[in-house]
Amino acid sequence: MDQTPKLPLDQELQAAVAIVRIGLDRIRDAACRTEAVGPHAAALQALYDPTKPDAGVLGAVADVIGTITVSVSEVDHEDIERVTELLDEAQGHVQDSTGDRIRHALDLLQPLLLVCEECMKRRPDVEVIPDPFSTALYPDEPDHRQIPLCPPCATKRFEDS
Repeated sequence: MDQTPKLPLDQELQAAVAIVRIGLDRIRDAACRTEAVGPHAAALQALYDPTKPDAGVLGAVADVIGTITVSVSEVDHEDIERVTELLDEAQGHVQDSTGDRIRHALDLLQPLLLVCEECMKRRPDVEVIPDPFSTALYPDEPDHRQIPLCPPCATKRFEDS
């Protein structure tokens, strides 16, 4: 038996919007807590990742609009066709228009991303850190070489030590 308390529709939607806003605030905070380009690019990819357009926030918004469009098309009213046309356009704008602009911004940011010294890839999560290899072998040494590494390569260097 379902024990979930039932909220009135307006409260249910207000709660859903609050949850979405919290998630969007987290994306914004992750991007803006530093001047580094990587977190900004990663946050933009969370909104729209050109390699996985259905996986980001815009994909989720487009999916909701699409589902509502299909559902509302069942309503018997003379203006429903126009409503569904408008919603189809809105769905397209979310991913196609907005997504395309984010993709273009990501393309422009790509050359500004750090290159991982191990895998030689430009990635948003590459950070300049003390060498995990020498840090693990010589923890008492005060100065370790600072190198740009992505998390998988940093882990591998540490494990190789």
